[in-house]
Amino acid sequence: MTVAFNMKEALRYGIHAEIEAKKFYMAWADSVKEEHLKKELVELSDWESEHEASLMNYYEKLYGEKCPIDPNLTVSPELKVQTKDFGDVTSLLRIASAAYLSELSAMEFYQKLEKESKGEAAVMFGKIKDMEKEHMDITKKRYMKLREDVAGFRAF
Repeated sequence: MTVAFNMKEALRYGIHAEIEAKKFYMAWADSVKEEHLKKELVELSDWESEHEASLMNYYEKLYGEKCPIDPNLTVSPELKVQTKDFGDVTSLLRIASAAYLSELSAMEFYQKLEKESKGEAAVMFGKIKDMEKEHMDITKKRYMKLREDVAGFRAF
């Protein structure tokens, strides 16, 4: 049985995912002392805010109402981390890995929305997909750097 594509639910899901990612990157940024890392994480959070705004505007344009936000909805449970985890190297590796996988998932989600859409919507989803790919590359680089710091050498 094929499930029909539901744009309203897809947008709602995407908005919640962006809110979650934005909060995650800000929590991480708040936990670091290195200014370059803090700047990178704040920038990722800002980008997620831009995605959220784009999706919210599109939702409102399509449905004539603001998207209802459910504070209890969890899209990416792996991004629900405790502040204390940011101080532990092993936890940081897990967190960096979760960030990468979350961005990969987001890129795939927007790629699907891009294919399911036409015109202005397809262009918007394509742009967000490309930005998520960029985030994915940044988070992978961050993971590899943390891993290198832990292992003491670069394997490849």
